[in-house]
Amino acid sequence: MHPIKVIVADDSALMRREIKNILESDPEIEVVAVGRNGEDAVRLTQEHEPDVVALDINMPVMDGLTALQHIMMQAPRPVVMVSSLTQEGALTTYEALELGAVDFVGKPGGTISREIGKIADEIIYKIKAAAGSNKSRLGRFRPHRRDNKAAVRKRRKSSQRGRADGKIVVIGQSTGGPNTIMDILPAFPEDFGAPVIIIQHMPASFTPSFA
Repeated sequence: MHPIKVIVADDSALMRREIKNILESDPEIEVVAVGRNGEDAVRLTQEHEPDVVALDINMPVMDGLTALQHIMMQAPRPVVMVSSLTQEGALTTYEALELGAVDFVGKPGGTISREIGKIADEIIYKIKAAAGSNKSRLGRFRPHRRDNKAAVRKRRKSSQRGRADGKIVVIGQSTGGPNTIMDILPAFPEDFGAPVIIIQHMPASFTPSFA
């Protein structure tokens, strides 16, 4: 079995080294290249054709969101965003999910995090899950969140007229969940009357933006 080939892009040399060491502690993962910015990430993705790209958001020359768009247009493949656990970071992360990223990892302790080792298991798990994700969904852009919110408001008004008949829908998600939920909810019919409960594992600072 071939190892999962990963490219890591982060403007911090410390973060590049730490994330690389975390990933390569698992024998099923190989970091084939590291980049300092989004431009590096796009170029290295074309050169190495990795299975997964781990992409920081705030980088010089080309930021992570711009790099993500280039990757999805030129050589679509699973991208996991690595973001700081801040409100601003959460908003940008959800924009990345709309642009095609399959998942995200929140950096504890800020953009340059010396606590990154605390989430080593999560990073490895999400990279492996991304490698096994449905490739046919990659590169498919979603409508802007404002359009989605308008649709939700419209459905909320119509659903108030529907009948739940005592039934509820429960959706449980973990890795890749936000992406899947953003696909599922807009597809509900306008007269869908049952309440929906979503159980999603994510950092607490990300939940307000997700809601």
